[in-house]
Amino acid sequence: MSAPQDSISIILNLTGLYILWSGLLRIAKDSGLIDVFAKRIYFITKFLFPELPKDHDVHGYIASNIAANILGLGSVATPLGIKSIEEMKKINNNKDTASRSMITLILLNSSCLTLLPTTIISLRKIYGSNEPSNVMPYIIISTILSTICALIIDRIFYRINKNKFIGK
Repeated sequence: MSAPQDSISIILNLTGLYILWSGLLRIAKDSGLIDVFAKRIYFITKFLFPELPKDHDVHGYIASNIAANILGLGSVATPLGIKSIEEMKKINNNKDTASRSMITLILLNSSCLTLLPTTIISLRKIYGSNEPSNVMPYIIISTILSTICALIIDRIFYRINKNKFIGK
């Protein structure tokens, strides 16, 4: 009988967290901080998404998505990932097929590299954990490994299906 009350409590607590981080990410975007971050990590995004134009807006959305994932905000990262995919679709020559960048972003977003698992820490705190952040090392290690595996799989399948992406 307490499940509905617990559900509402979790929703309210997590909504506050998401509003806070979404607001901070919006301020970072409006102030140009995300663009600076996008430029700082361009060497990474260039490697991950080599066919994207250098000065395209998509890099800002990708940087926002990466930042949200790093902060453990998967629910905030998802709309940013969708916006990134929409921007990639605009520059995709084949509108009916996902581009290499789209696939890479989906894998990267799904593997969810997390260095500060704010949602998990919040949930553990809500449920009365004495040390809600003691899972951080395990989450960091597991998400680094999942991201590395996702990128390796992405590269392997890209090499196997290279002709489809190049159009030969």
